[in-house]
Amino acid sequence: VVGLPNAGKSQLVSSLTGVPLLVADYPFTTRAATPAMMSFENIQIQLIDTPPLTPYSLEFWLPPLLRRADTLLLVVDLGLSPGEQAAELLTQLEKMGITIRGISHSGEEGAVLTEKKALIVGNKLDLERARQNYLALQNKYGGLPVIAVSARDGMGLSELKAKIFQVLDIIRMYTKVPGQKPDLTDPMVLPRGSTVEVAAAAVHKDFQARLKYARLCLPSGNMNLS
Repeated sequence: VVGLPNAGKSQLVSSLTGVPLLVADYPFTTRAATPAMMSFENIQIQLIDTPPLTPYSLEFWLPPLLRRADTLLLVVDLGLSPGEQAAELLTQLEKMGITIRGISHSGEEGAVLTEKKALIVGNKLDLERARQNYLALQNKYGGLPVIAVSARDGMGLSELKAKIFQVLDIIRMYTKVPGQKPDLTDPMVLPRGSTVEVAAAAVHKDFQARLKYARLCLPSGNMNLS
């Protein structure tokens, strides 16, 4: 979760996870990477609050952390020119060698860049002119998913959780012991497009090595062997 000073990152992470984080009106309250788990339906998704993204106080460990992330949440303040904030975030990320999928970049040809999926989160929807600014933000960054919320008032947080799950592009897989019903409370979470072999390795490497066949039950209820 990245953003400029006072964009409301910590409030957002706290509201999504229920973990009390330090939230204040002054900038740079977040000094370290702070992980917290967000519940979505029957899975847990880790969010990591990070220090404000500015060229003057960049922590040495932040660029590698962002390069390893599955998805970046770019948080902007809907009350203060959110389009300019998003542009500044994209500029700072590109200086770290990180580009955003769906957004053209101005880096030198042949430069080694890490491409990441991203979701722009317009925070502080409760402020005056926030809705108009949100529409302008959508028009400017139509190549990215954009959503508006109020972390303080809780507006749009359920929709944001679903959008995060969608942008992560993951699937849930439920295991079943022969002769018993499947456990629908604790799924395995895998990238979309994963094979049976990948799923077997997620259970245990020995299980993958000894796997001879698998029986798949599709959501439609049809049974297939592969």
